[in-house]
Amino acid sequence: MPNHSKHEIPCPGPLRRAGSLLPCLLLAVPCLFGPARAADLLDLPFDDLLQVEVASAGKREARIRDIPASVTIVTREEIARYGYATLEDLLRNVPGFFILDNTEERFIGNRGTVGGGVQFLVNGIAQHPSRQKGLTVPEIARLNIPVESIDRIEVIRGPMSVIYGNNAFLGVVNIVTNALDISGSRLSVSAGSRDSGQAFARLGGRSREGFLVLNAGGWRTDGLDGAYTDMMSPAQLAALEPGMHRDLDGDLWQRRGSLDLSAGWRGLTTDLRYSDMDYGIYAFTPAFDKGNGLRLKTLHAALGYAYRFSDTLGLRLTGIHSQETYDAYRLDFLVAWLDGSQKQHSRRWELELNLHWQPLERLNALFGYRWRRLDHLDNRARARPFVVLDDATADFQQQDLFTEIDYALVERLRLVGGARLTRLPASYRFSRYKHLEQTLTETEVAVSDRNLLTGRVGALWSLDSSQVLKLIWGNAAQDVDKFRISDPERIETLELNYVRTRPTWTLSASLFENRTSNIVRTIQTLNPVTGDYVVAFDNSGRWRTQGLELIAEARPWPALNLSLSATWQRTDDLRSALEPGYSPSLLLKLKADYRRGPFTYATYAHFVDRLESDWDFVSGPVEGVVERLGESVPAYWNLGLNLRWEPASKGVFAALNVSNLLDAEIRYPASELTDFARGLIGPGRIVTATLGYAF
Repeated sequence: MPNHSKHEIPCPGPLRRAGSLLPCLLLAVPCLFGPARAADLLDLPFDDLLQVEVASAGKREARIRDIPASVTIVTREEIARYGYATLEDLLRNVPGFFILDNTEERFIGNRGTVGGGVQFLVNGIAQHPSRQKGLTVPEIARLNIPVESIDRIEVIRGPMSVIYGNNAFLGVVNIVTNALDISGSRLSVSAGSRDSGQAFARLGGRSREGFLVLNAGGWRTDGLDGAYTDMMSPAQLAALEPGMHRDLDGDLWQRRGSLDLSAGWRGLTTDLRYSDMDYGIYAFTPAFDKGNGLRLKTLHAALGYAYRFSDTLGLRLTGIHSQETYDAYRLDFLVAWLDGSQKQHSRRWELELNLHWQPLERLNALFGYRWRRLDHLDNRARARPFVVLDDATADFQQQDLFTEIDYALVERLRLVGGARLTRLPASYRFSRYKHLEQTLTETEVAVSDRNLLTGRVGALWSLDSSQVLKLIWGNAAQDVDKFRISDPERIETLELNYVRTRPTWTLSASLFENRTSNIVRTIQTLNPVTGDYVVAFDNSGRWRTQGLELIAEARPWPALNLSLSATWQRTDDLRSALEPGYSPSLLLKLKADYRRGPFTYATYAHFVDRLESDWDFVSGPVEGVVERLGESVPAYWNLGLNLRWEPASKGVFAALNVSNLLDAEIRYPASELTDFARGLIGPGRIVTATLGYAF
C-alpha cells in the first residue's frame, strides 16, 4: 500500500556517492561438471503450456493448469529476444505490472495497487523482509538482480500468504537463476546512454549428483536528469535556496553489484546472494554540493535438505539467514549547512519445514511450519545541530502453521484449499534515545489479535485438454513497518480466470475484485527552525478494486511471436469520496519478435494511464481541506526495439536495444519524498549495445 516516505527519524531521505563495487568476474572454474541445455518454453506449442510445471505457487511442482492463480512465465529466451537491460525494465512489461519511482525507491504496482505487495523469491527463497517495524527497507533492494542471470521468472498473481506468510499480498515473483537445463556459462558486457553499462559473468555445470551456478554482475548509470523548472510549480521554484542544484543531472547516479551462488549435491542445496547498491536520491528539496547518497547492502544465505521417505512422502527443511544495511551516508538538502545521515540494520533468522504427502494419485497435501526471528533492528539518525537519535525495535519472533490440500474430485474438477495461522508477538517494543537532550523514551504497543489467519480456496474445472476455468478466493496480510501500528494491512481477493490454449495461440481472461483494509497513510515533515520531526499515521483506509485482465499470445509462423495484454481496473476509497492515488485505470503491453537466420528483430511497448498523486491528509493549506500532493501526470507510451545477433546457441552474440524510442515524456506523480507538483520526469531514450559469449 502507499508508503512513499519511509524514514521514521529526523533525517528524511538518503544520500550519496558512487564507487560501489563491481564483483570480480571469475575467469576460470574447475571443470567438475558439464553444461547442459534444453529447449526453451517459447519453443513449445501453446497447447502444451498448461502442462508446464512451476514450484513457486505451492512449494511443490505443479502444472500451470492446476495452480489456483493467474500465472505468467517469462523465459530466458524471451528476455534475450527483447533485450531488457534491467529487472525493472522486464517487470514494466509483465501483464498487470507498473513501476513508480521516487528516486530512493521503486514501487511495484500490480492491478492498480502500489507498494510492498509482491513477495520476491530467488530460486524459491524469500528475500529479506520488505516490511519491518520502525525501519526503512526499500523494495529496490529486491530488484538488484542482473537480468542476464535470470533463467526464468514465475509471476503468480493474487494473495499468497497461505504459502509464504505475510507480505505475499498481491502475488509472488520467483526469479530462477540456477536452471542449467535452460542456459549455461556465459560472459557479457554492455554500454549505453547516460554513461550506463554492465558486466556479467556466469559459470556453472552439473553432474548426476549435483550442480553449481555462480552469477556475478555489475551495473551503472548516471540516472535521471530532469530540470526542476519542468517539474516544480512556480511557488516551489520561488522557495528554492540559493546554491541549490537546478536539475537532477549528476545527482541520481546508480552503481550496483551482485554475486550469487547456487549449488546442490544429492538432497542438499545452498543459495548465497550478496547485493551492494550505491545511488543518489532526491530528498525533499534539491541538493547542494555533492547531493544525497544511499547505500544498501543485503546478504542472503540459505541451506536446504530434501529427503524422500517413499514415493508418496517427502520432507524439506530450509534454514535462512539474511541481513540488510541501509546507509544514508550523506544528506545534503534543506539548507546548505545541514549535515545529515541515517543508518539502519536488520537481521532475519528463519527455519521452515515442509512435508509433502501424496497418498492418492488425485490427492496432494502440503503441511508446513515456519519460525522467524527478526533482530538487530536499529536506526541511527543525524541531522546536526537539530537531531541526533538512536532508535531500536526490540527483537521479536513469529511462528506459522500452514497447509494446502489439492484434490481431484472428478477427472475434470480439482479443488484446492489452504490456511495459515501466524502467531504474532504479544507486543512490539520501541526505544528512542535523543543524544542532544540525553533522554530515553520507551514505547510498547500491544498486539490486539496475535492469531492472524489467512486462507484461500479454488475450484479448477478442465473443460477439455486445452481449456481450464479457475474460481479463486483468498486473503492475505501485509506487515506494517510503523511500530505504532500493530495490525497488518489486509486484502481479500475473488477472481475468475479462464485459460484457452491452441497450438498457435493462447488466451487468458480474468475478472477480479480486491478489498483492501487497514491501509496505512504516512506524512513526515522536518521543521528546520525547531528541529521537530513530525510523523502522522492513519490505518483506517479501505479500498475496493475491480478489474478485467486479458492476455493473448500467438505464433502465426514458427519465427513470429505476438503478445498483447490489457488490464483495466477501478479502485474506490470506501472511507471517502476521494479517488486513491497511484492507481492507473488502464495498462497495455504489446510485444512482437521475428527471427530470421541469426537475427532476431523485436519491438515492445507498454502504456500506463493517467496517474494521480496521493492525498495530503496532514499539512493542507487550510485546516480541514484535503488536497493532493501534486498534479495528475498524463498517460504515456514507452516503445522499445531490440536487434539481436546470435548465430548459434554457443559462441558470440550481440544486441542493440533502444528503450523509449520516441523519447516520450514519462512522469511519476508527486510523493512525500519527491513532492514535485508537476511530477518527476522519468527516463528518456536509452540506447544500449551488448556483446557476449555463451559457452
